[in-house]
Amino acid sequence: MSRANFFKEFFKNADLELEDLLLLESFQLSYLPGWVPEDAFSTVLFQHPAIRRFMVKKCPEIGDFISKVIEEGEPASCTERILEAEDELIWTIADLLVYNKCPEVYDNLAFHQWDFNEIMGITSLDGKVVVEGGAGTGKVTFRIAKFAHQVFAVEPVGRLRQFLREKVAEKDFRNIFVLDGFLNAIPLPDNIGDVLITSHALGWHLEEELLEFERIVKPGGFIIHCPGTALSSGDEDPTHLALISPEWGYEMSIYQEPDGPKRKYWKKTNPGDTSCSPAT
Repeated sequence: MSRANFFKEFFKNADLELEDLLLLESFQLSYLPGWVPEDAFSTVLFQHPAIRRFMVKKCPEIGDFISKVIEEGEPASCTERILEAEDELIWTIADLLVYNKCPEVYDNLAFHQWDFNEIMGITSLDGKVVVEGGAGTGKVTFRIAKFAHQVFAVEPVGRLRQFLREKVAEKDFRNIFVLDGFLNAIPLPDNIGDVLITSHALGWHLEEELLEFERIVKPGGFIIHCPGTALSSGDEDPTHLALISPEWGYEMSIYQEPDGPKRKYWKKTNPGDTSCSPAT
């Protein structure tokens, strides 16, 4: 199954259209090289020069990629091909568009419904300062906040932060603080967290992210990735191999999500080490 067809089923309640490309943030546009189908992308860029100009102005770093796609492509001569290309492009990156246009669709997906004891069985969150990386719509955030003293919910997508802040206000949680940041650039001081948690967010810049987690968490604290990678990704998955390597030293176990078995990873940071280096 193609990525586009997978997302059509996965986000079946999302109503996406070509103009939603204008909602993408700069860092999201930077993901397009190597991800989007270039034939469909070139057709869209030829047909919609305003979208091309928007992308280059919003994210200059993909300018060379867009120029290459234009040089190697050609305008479509038939309306049917144009519509097919638009549809393929939109649904190939549907996850990015859903975050920006309809976070409520993402918030209601079944895969969020995993047993929170998968975290609580590793360490208690009672009275702790917890940093959540890639907080999304807050499904995990609110579970953490029932136990923790403070939760710093770090999320790079502006629309998701807005959605999460609206939910925080609606539910009247006073211990949740929503921050703009990336997993490899968390806007918090060293050693602030007792626990750091990610869920369905790890791996865009893995080495930088793992270093940042070590910086944020206090010596003797816990770093937990739950879920990490799907069991179906195999034992050669690069993220899996990095996490369980002697360099980083994560433990691992398997648990069930609605869509199948997943891996979770965790480690206790070295109580005697106040540096930001990986475990050895």
